[in-house]
Amino acid sequence: MCHFKDELDQKGHFWFDKKLIENVNWAALPQASKTIYPVIGCHQNEAGEAFPGEQKIAVLSGRTEKIVRQGIIGLDGFPGFKAVDYVTRRGRRSKKFKISRPPRERGRGFPFYKAVLEGGHWLHLTPSAQALYPVLRNFGYFDINTFEVYCEEEEADSECNPIHFDEIYEIRSWDVCEAEEDILAEYSGISKRSIPGALESLRRSLLIADYQSGDIEGWKVFLRPAKYYNRSYLNEKIIGKYRHLQSG
Repeated sequence: MCHFKDELDQKGHFWFDKKLIENVNWAALPQASKTIYPVIGCHQNEAGEAFPGEQKIAVLSGRTEKIVRQGIIGLDGFPGFKAVDYVTRRGRRSKKFKISRPPRERGRGFPFYKAVLEGGHWLHLTPSAQALYPVLRNFGYFDINTFEVYCEEEEADSECNPIHFDEIYEIRSWDVCEAEEDILAEYSGISKRSIPGALESLRRSLLIADYQSGDIEGWKVFLRPAKYYNRSYLNEKIIGKYRHLQSG
């Protein structure tokens, strides 16, 4: 049975192709597929292949294995995604996944960090929030004005001036998103009336925070959460979820 480890992978990520959102491929996906796609992506190896089992995907996504199977079916035909049946070395049927990496073009993709999954945040989100988070990341930005606010709030003990922009950009913990709610709904594939609840779910899971600076109002969208769910709590949830498999 899979479990949450004490140490989190802070650097692991996969590159989420922005074209999938901009071309509304993401919006058109079934919700089950949106839930599992980042989980599969974050398990890619150097060859772009991923081998997470249904149980692991279910645990990290906060859904049942039935939903996982529905999600895999829904990803059939999704650009850059392929699922192939194979037999493991132990003679078990399983699936191998492949997600194409976006071209190495500036601004073409954003890193979706494995810490969002391993921290327990993704599994606590509502389905609408899981659909929305990548869209907030897609429209997020970090410019020189954001840099100044970031330095005041996050780097108060350090010397910050524009010559350090590239350095801070690489280690930043959040971007700013000021997209309009109807745009967020359109590109997430959810209704506009679902947006407030989805945003609140993301706030509770510490993946966004409200942001205001001058005329700009929106959200800080965290690349990696600053705090993580207690490991014992998360593992107890797994035990409870699969207790029926142990009782026999």
